[in-house]
Amino acid sequence: MKVNEWTKLGQVAAVATILTVAIGTARAQTSTEIQPFSKTTGSVHGCPGAYTGLVKMTNNPGGGILVTPPANTTSGTFTDASSFGSNYVSDVYVMRNSDYMSWCGTNNVTFPVSSGDQFYLTIYVKNNPPPPTNGQQIVAQINWKQ
Repeated sequence: MKVNEWTKLGQVAAVATILTVAIGTARAQTSTEIQPFSKTTGSVHGCPGAYTGLVKMTNNPGGGILVTPPANTTSGTFTDASSFGSNYVSDVYVMRNSDYMSWCGTNNVTFPVSSGDQFYLTIYVKNNPPPPTNGQQIVAQINWKQ
């Protein structure tokens, strides 16, 4: 090999090492909460629209519905991890407390996080139950990325 070829190989190896370190330092924290389904009809303008029940994630020591991300979090992904089959349809809804900015999606949604943010996390069941039946467990999951 010529000197220039060794230089190129060294540069490729350095880039690969930097990427490995960068990927290795990305961290995530996942929390799962199981809440009983509560059948209640209602409607929210836009997404989620009409719904047949809901579950609010608390996931904090005090049990309140305002959720605070871990320090240094840059984004969150809120997911309905329930497994009721193809008849089950839900929208997940995230609202930032400081300015009421909201994100909504079918089964999961990803949203940005800044220092000091707090969020309301709600799963809206869209289909006519069952599933789920009143009191059946809904699985809410939040994945915080740092």
